[in-house]
Parts: sequence; C-alpha cells; structure tokens
Amino acid sequence: MTQELEAARPSDGKLLNAELIPEQVLPKVLSTFGLTAIYVFIICWITGSSVMAAGGWTAIPMWALGIALFLVPAGMACVELGNLWPGQGGVYIWATRTMGETWGYIGGYLSWIPVILNGAGSPAIVLQFLLLAFHAELGLTTTIILQLVVLWSVIGLALAKLAANQRIMNTVFVVYWVLALTVFICGLIYALRHGSATPFSLHDSLVPDFTGAGFLFGTVVLYLLGVETPYNMGAEFLSVRKSGAKMIVWGSAALIAIYLLTTLGTMMVLSGDEIDPVVGVVANLDKSGFPGLMEVAAVVLAVIVFIALTTYQVAYSRLIFVSGLERHLPRIFTHLNPRTRNPVTAVLIQGVLSSIILVTLYSQSSMANVTIYIQGGLSVVWLISGFFFLFPVIIARKKYADRYATEQFWRIPGGMTGVWATVIVGTIGTLGGIYYSFVTPWIDVSMGTWMTWTGGIGLMMVGLGVIVYIFGRRSAHKVSEEDALAHLAVLDLTKSETTTTEGESK
Repeated sequence: MTQELEAARPSDGKLLNAELIPEQVLPKVLSTFGLTAIYVFIICWITGSSVMAAGGWTAIPMWALGIALFLVPAGMACVELGNLWPGQGGVYIWATRTMGETWGYIGGYLSWIPVILNGAGSPAIVLQFLLLAFHAELGLTTTIILQLVVLWSVIGLALAKLAANQRIMNTVFVVYWVLALTVFICGLIYALRHGSATPFSLHDSLVPDFTGAGFLFGTVVLYLLGVETPYNMGAEFLSVRKSGAKMIVWGSAALIAIYLLTTLGTMMVLSGDEIDPVVGVVANLDKSGFPGLMEVAAVVLAVIVFIALTTYQVAYSRLIFVSGLERHLPRIFTHLNPRTRNPVTAVLIQGVLSSIILVTLYSQSSMANVTIYIQGGLSVVWLISGFFFLFPVIIARKKYADRYATEQFWRIPGGMTGVWATVIVGTIGTLGGIYYSFVTPWIDVSMGTWMTWTGGIGLMMVGLGVIVYIFGRRSAHKVSEEDALAHLAVLDLTKSETTTTEGESK
C-alpha cells in the first residue's frame, strides 16, 4: 500500500473497497506529463472556440470570467480533496467520505453521465471534420452508421493498455499545440493584411455582454468542465500528491492558451455569421491559410477529437468499476482484463448506452443541431456534479481536522476564509453556467425548443440514474461482498507492469 493511501486511512482503520482494491490490482503508469495531456483532452474541446468566436470580442471577457469563477475554484477544490483521498473514484470517494454513501453515489453518477452524452455527441464532430476535409455530404442513415463506427473504434482503442494509450495521448497532445498555433498565426497574418473580419472593439473585449450574448457564459463553463475527472484514476497516478497540483496548473495553462489562440485566430478571419459552430475553428484556414491546409487541419482535428473521446472512455470507465466495487452495480462491472487491467465491461456498457442515445436523438433532427443540444444537456448535468467537489471541501476541513493538523499537503490557502471564498465563487460560476446553459439557446432556435431539448436530455439522464441505483444495488447485494470480489484476488500485479519516471515514485 502506498504511503499516500496509508495517510488517508480514517481513524477507524477502514478503507473503502474503491480505495483499497484498485491500489492492489491496477498498474501505476500516469506521470505528470501524461496526466497533463489527459487533463487537456478531457477539458479542452477546441470546437468551443468556434462557438465563442461567433460571439465576437465579448468572448474574451467571457473566457476570463469562466476561468476566474469556475476553473480556478474547481481546480483548487479538486487538488485539496485529491490530496486527502488519493484513491480511485475521485468525486465518488470525496462525496462519500464527507456526505455519506448515497450522496457519494449521486455525485459519482452525475460526474459519470458526461461520458455517455459525450460518446453520443462527439462522433458527429469527428465526422463533420472529415466531411469538411473531403468536401463530402452524407444522408442521415449513413451519417448515423458512420458515427457508430467512430464510437466503437474509440471503444476498441480504450480497451488497450493504459500505458499504450498514454503514449498516443502524449504525442497527439503536442500535435494539438501545433494546430492551435497554426490557427492563430494564420489568423494574425490574415488580419495584418486584410484587417480583422470581426472588427476590434475595446469595450467588447473588456466588458462581457450578458444581455446580448449571455449564452456564451454557459458555453465557456461547459468547455472548462472536467477538472475532477483525472482523479477518477487516482490509483493509477505515480503519485497523486506530487502530480495532482502540477497537472491542474500546467493543464489549465495549456487549455487556456489553446482556447484563446484558436478563438482569436478564428474571429480575425471570419465574421460571426460566417462561423460554423462546430468546424469553424479550422474552416477559417480555407481563407487564411494556403491551399490544402484546411483539409489537413480538419483531418488532424478529427484525430484529436477521436483521442479525446478515447481519453473520456478510459477515465470514466473507472467510475463504473468503482461502483461495482462498492456494490452499487453487479459483480460483472468489476471485471478487469488480466492482460490490460482495463475494466472491460465498464467500457463496453458506456459504448452501448451512448449508441442508444446517438441513434435515438440523431434520428430526430439535424446532425449539427443535435450535437449542440447534447452539449447543452451535458453542461447542465455536469455542472450540478460540481457541487460534490465544492461543498465537500468545507465539510472535510471540519470533519477531518486531525488530518489537516498532522499531515503536510497542498490545501486552499487562507484557512476557512479561503475555503469559503473558493466555494462561494465556484458556486456562483456553477449556478451561472447552469442558468445560461438551460435558458439561453446556443444556436438559432427558440428558447422553448432549446429548453425542451436540454431539459429532456437532463431528465432522461436522471431517470437512468434512478434505474441504475434501484436495480443495480438490488442485483449487487444478491451476492456476498466476499464472493463479489473474489475474482480480483487472482490478479497479481508484478513490478514489470508498473511504470515509473525519473523524479516520481509511488
């Protein structure tokens, strides 16, 4: 058992199955750089820059507000809680230790839902970039089939060893940076030669316009969500306490830079009414770059989104695995592939659920609109899960005061005053994001249509959660805890499966 986990042992000496078992059966392969790449892939969806750029220069102060009101407080809360409980499961463990088992399930479920909605919506993004690259159009049936092909190709890659996936993520992370710089440099050169397509306004670039562009705040917060997600894999960090804070700082700096570079690059080349809400971030290269650059960039971005989707499947499957260990789900969901140490059943069930939603929703409307509807519903549900890593910080400070007094780890500065300030600011940002995600349309549809879609998607996810809780626990408790976990005893983790890097240790 690692020293970090031993330090997290409560006074009664009992650890959750989710804290104890993954430490024994999962290889530790996630270095600081690898975690930074995972963090960026989970949070930074460059398509958000297309939506933001369409809003004009007021997008810049909106980005700043989202970072200040949501990203910063969320990051600080997650680092502190991750240091307190470095095990597998992230929000589930944090909420369980501070609010009880039922709230732990609710927090974990709300935090897990994004992978289902993202799996249903993002294959369309991959496909739209490929269609842009090859200047093609497809019928609805063919589109749905190809989206399913993309989704299950992602599932297949997610079933590979984490170490192999990490190497791919690290390489594509560097490509991500090159693409962002390309969009910005081409946009800047174009603006210097022809003037900015979106006329510069000092007032708009400094003062957010909530009256005319309030939807942008909801969009910003959506594209900053996911700070807590890498901690789902806490048992696979080389060191949570050494890497967690660095991951948040370096990862946040990287995603902010990518977002700003691509937002500015897009708006300098295209006016708001010319920007496609999905592919606009590279479509502008057809105007600002050299012949063929847009097509190459579109293929590259399709690959980036594909890898990001894989990262989602890998990170979120750990929450299903944890739910099985804690007997919220049947024993089958704790199955690990002996060779890859991946929770196979968890990854597969995510793919099945996303496929059902994909086929159901995309048969009702256009591909572009439904993609944005899903993102709006995802934003509302995911933001609610944020309360399960904001409020637990306050409870943890009081409930586990002995650990704060005796252990040395990073915590929110300023004592309880700093904690309250962080939680209040984060709550304001979260509530603002929920409001503007639910009430203000992100595309050109009526408010009623928008609220019907986003509300319907949210209610559908709540219904799924109730079903999982009732029938999952009933099924899981038909088998004793010893029998439910006995199959994991045969997994003997050898040193050859554990990767370490210079300067980092278990």
